[in-house]
Order: sequence, then structure tokens, then C-alpha cells
Amino acid sequence: MIDGLVFRRFKDKSDYSVISSIGRKSWEADGVENIETEEELASEYDNLSNRDPCSEIVVAEVIGEPVAYGRISPEPDSSGERVFWHIAHVVPEWRKTALRLAIFRFNEMQIQLVAENQPWPGKTSLGAWALNEPNDWREMVLAEGYTPVMHFYEMIRQNLEDIPDNPLPEGLELRAANPEHYPGIWNARKEALREKPWFVESRYDREHYELWLNGSTFMPDLWQVAWDGDRIVGMAENHIPPENQAFDRKRGHTQILFVLPRWRRRGLAKALLAKSLVMMRERGLEEATLDVETQNTSGEMQLYEGMGYKVARKYAHYKKPLD
Repeated sequence: MIDGLVFRRFKDKSDYSVISSIGRKSWEADGVENIETEEELASEYDNLSNRDPCSEIVVAEVIGEPVAYGRISPEPDSSGERVFWHIAHVVPEWRKTALRLAIFRFNEMQIQLVAENQPWPGKTSLGAWALNEPNDWREMVLAEGYTPVMHFYEMIRQNLEDIPDNPLPEGLELRAANPEHYPGIWNARKEALREKPWFVESRYDREHYELWLNGSTFMPDLWQVAWDGDRIVGMAENHIPPENQAFDRKRGHTQILFVLPRWRRRGLAKALLAKSLVMMRERGLEEATLDVETQNTSGEMQLYEGMGYKVARKYAHYKKPLD
């Protein structure tokens, strides 16, 4: 029992800065360099009508001081299964108590209630993601009966020197992404990524399009968009991570790299990535990262390693069936 401990629901938008601060401290204690800014949180809830912070977020306070929070977020996956992703964050000084486990199980209880009140025709599961190295969160996820279902690498190119000269395939050209191109880019992205094991159709509705447009990583001036005449055929969607300043680094990130099926195996992906690295260097950045699902069979790992990227961190998605 912790004297003065109170669980409360999300109060108002001022709580976004509270949970952003707690999350950063908690992730740091778990060895994860990540920040979920209050602007990102607000954008998520402002743009998605099926999301409600008042029912998804719980904050733990000790004598009026916020020290932890839990958050759940439901989403169908590529197979039609409904997954309730959740996280429990606790500041380091309260890690030796059972507070994180209490929030973890509170999340599960809330998910059970939501699932009962919102029937789903298919399977429903609990989900979490974690750094695939020993840390407090991963050990809790495993101890509570979750199993890994998908693995990802964070890959890094530790310098922007000696970038390969990979020209665009003949007949293709790069053009700037203007607002009138955004819907076409969004649709090409959807078409190219549909075959991925992590693709979710519902993430490409109108609301998610607006969320994309309003996101903190929406930086069209950094994109490399390839055209064949008036057809968008591939793209490197790059951004400068908002957390660069917090972690004192000069890093660029390629969020999405895609080529439409008809234009593959012609060197376009290599060319887009090389152009991206040159652009990052010209912007004064010093390193570049991207993420890749480890079980992909399309040769992405070979592509990235050939471009000078190395595995930096391993992450995993974990699931547990909802009873």
C-alpha cells in the first residue's frame, strides 16, 4: 500500500504534458530513447473519433504528484483481429513498488470492460511492444503471459559519408511534394504497403489521413518522391525526429520507403535511400535511422546493410488472448 496514492481519469489537455514527461522518464529507465510529445498526443485524440482519452488514460498520483499513467488503444490488425495495445509508465523513483504492475493490471481490466461493451466478430487480444533486451517493462510483459509475435530492428547509419551514387532508373524523376500531391502519395503508400504483415487497412481512412497531415513528423520538404510521368511510383518519407534536441543528436529518420510492384527490382529503392542520405547531410544531420520488420522476405535487410546501416536495437510486439 502506498500512502496518498490515487488513481484518476484523464482531466483535460494539460494532462498531455504530464504523461509526456512521465513517459520520457519511464522509457529512459527502460533503455528506450523515445518521447511522445504533448502535441502528438493531442493530435491523435483530436483527429481520431474512435479514441477517447477520458476512457483510455489513467493517471496515478501520490499526494497530488503525478508519478505514473496507463494508456490503452484498440485497433484491428491485418487479419481482422482486434488488439488492445497498452502501456504502463512509472517514473524511476517509484519502480521498486508494485505500482507499475497495478497499472498494468488496471489496463487489462479496462480492456476487458471495453471488450464486453463493444462486441467484436473476431478474435480480441491484448498487445504491448517492448525493447527486446532485459528491462523492467519487457520482463513484466513476459511474466504476465504475453508472447512475442513480431520483431523489428532499428537500424542506424552512424555517419553520412561515402554515400553510394545510386542513380534513378531511366525514365523516372524526383519532384517536390506539393499539397495537391498529398492524396496521391497517401494512396500510393497504401497500395505499396498492403502486402506487409503489419499493414492495417483501417489506418488509411480519412481520419488517419488527417492525422498524418497534422503529425509532428509530417515534413514534405524532406521527402524523396519518384514519378513515372504523372504516376507516383516510389517514395522515401523522411523526417527529423522531434526528440533530436532532447537527446542532443543530429539524426534523420526514414519512416517509410516504398516502391510500387511494377517498378521494383530496378534499383529505385536504393536510389531513393541514397538521395535521402545526401539530403540529410546537406541539412546538417550526422546520422540516419530506419526500422524494418525482421521476417520480411523482400530483401530489405540486404538493401539497408548494403547502404551502410547496421542493427542498433531490437523491438518486439507481444500479444495475449483476451479471456
